[in-house]
Amino acid sequence: MDTKNIGLRNIEVADTKISYIDGQKGKLIYRGYDILDLTKNSNFEETCFLLLHDELPTKNEYSNFKTELVDARAIPKQMQINMGNWRKDADPMDVLQAFVAAFGGYYDEEFSTKEASYSRAINLIAKVPTIVSSWHRIRNGKKIIEPDSDLSHAANFLFMLNGEKPDPELERIFDICLILHADHTLNASTFAAREVASTRAHMYSAASAAVGALSGELHGGANYEVMRMLLDIKTEENVESYIKEKFERMKELWEWDMQYTKLLTLDLKY
Repeated sequence: MDTKNIGLRNIEVADTKISYIDGQKGKLIYRGYDILDLTKNSNFEETCFLLLHDELPTKNEYSNFKTELVDARAIPKQMQINMGNWRKDADPMDVLQAFVAAFGGYYDEEFSTKEASYSRAINLIAKVPTIVSSWHRIRNGKKIIEPDSDLSHAANFLFMLNGEKPDPELERIFDICLILHADHTLNASTFAAREVASTRAHMYSAASAAVGALSGELHGGANYEVMRMLLDIKTEENVESYIKEKFERMKELWEWDMQYTKLLTLDLKY
């Protein structure tokens, strides 16, 4: 019996009310709210509350939720010290995966309660930017910048990363990016997280597995390749020549692949 390596494409494995995505039609919905409405009228913190609680917050709930996130931004100093022992050229996704898993050794909440799961969710939302920015500063030989409680989630992330408070336009652009990436239903990383969580492993282990899946070039790693492409292009004037060169290279590879396939077919035949 022949088998096909199609993975889980177009195979339903679970139901969810959290989000719905239709890439062909360009539709993304969180808890019944169209993503375009959220990007125009909401922000990342409010969107996180929506995803966690199935409804938008009241004014008081929003204020309390923001305070919880702000209070949870700092990570243990020992984690930052440990980062200093890593190779400076280590892949940032490997660093993120390792230190997300390490949260399990610092925060020992009871697993089986809803309150403990909520606490872990708050920790992950608030602390992941601190891990990323800390590693970015360390690997570039720069001083780590502590979180600023007066800044929004998006602005604080950029501040810790670059050492400068972003202007309102840049803050808003990044905030929208965070909203757009907040939940994409059951993609590869979400599937990995749910599979690990189904064994009753704690949330940090599940999130770490998700980061591992996200690092792959067939998933979130594609964003890495896009960034590398932009860095290679450097200026707007180089866009056209860069694309032409890439298309020519792809054509060469395609022609080589076709010739190789023909040779392989002949070899197998005779």
